[in-house]
Amino acid sequence: MKRCKNYIHIENSKISSLNLKKYEKNVFSQFGQDGVLENVLSRIKKLNDIKALEVGGWDGVYLSNICNLAKNFNSHCIFIESNKEKFDQILVNHEVGISNKRVFAFNSLLTSYGPTSAREFLKKVGFEELDFISIDVDGMDYFIFRDLEISPKVVLIEYNQTFHPNVEFIQSEDPSVNIGSSSTAIAKLANKKGYSIVHYFQTDLLLVRNDLIESMHLDAIPYQEINSDWHSYIGFGFNGEMFSLGNGKLNGPKCPWEYGIKISPSKFQPLPFFLRFFYDSSKPSFLLILKFLMRGIYLNKFRKLPVYIKEYLKKSITN
Repeated sequence: MKRCKNYIHIENSKISSLNLKKYEKNVFSQFGQDGVLENVLSRIKKLNDIKALEVGGWDGVYLSNICNLAKNFNSHCIFIESNKEKFDQILVNHEVGISNKRVFAFNSLLTSYGPTSAREFLKKVGFEELDFISIDVDGMDYFIFRDLEISPKVVLIEYNQTFHPNVEFIQSEDPSVNIGSSSTAIAKLANKKGYSIVHYFQTDLLLVRNDLIESMHLDAIPYQEINSDWHSYIGFGFNGEMFSLGNGKLNGPKCPWEYGIKISPSKFQPLPFFLRFFYDSSKPSFLLILKFLMRGIYLNKFRKLPVYIKEYLKKSITN
């Protein structure tokens, strides 16, 4: 009889069925946001009356979450983009909307106070309130939402889909860091600010203000139910071997930004092969004791040798 090799199966790894999923479609968006936004925002008012703002507008078209509203529904839209080259492209791509004063663009960051705060941008364009905001800046999204001094009715915010909902991860508050925060961290912040999740996409959470959910006939989704096939899991064998499991082609972790990466479950190991062993206390031996000693030395010293050598060479050169 052929012996069974490692069997790997991850439960609940696919995106669960959602009430709004049937509306997903892309016009300019990436993961179906355009269709769902059309449906959800139309529950507030006519789409040509919607007032929307996109933080991280890029060129105003590519993977934009409000370009569809601007071009196809004549909504009132504000683009905020800090990259000057991309901002100039927004001016070209939305020339008609800008000339008709339906589209506004600012080459700026969004801050929590002063002339570049959301409230000040609304004043500049004559908006009394904001119906929708899209926050997609690949890193600082959590902090932009945290410091937002206004309360839009609907918020679309990017999260890092590789973190399991059991993990509350908030990246450091540094614009030069591009990690992103977990769905759970953003969901907990949303709860404090009076929002609930009504839908989620591969990289975005769709939030609606709690006072509007019932009247808009929407259902709140617990953050614990957010599933993604980008989640990965770590396990250790009794012999010290590490397994990193996921939905990649080789059953290892799956990297959403580098599709060509193929990682097997045993690709990364904290211990080299000769120090991975199962300790059977009923059979103590000199060899096992020696292995334990070698494992301890390796974990505390051996892996630091390259650093010590590098520092030694550096000192030798400077001297």
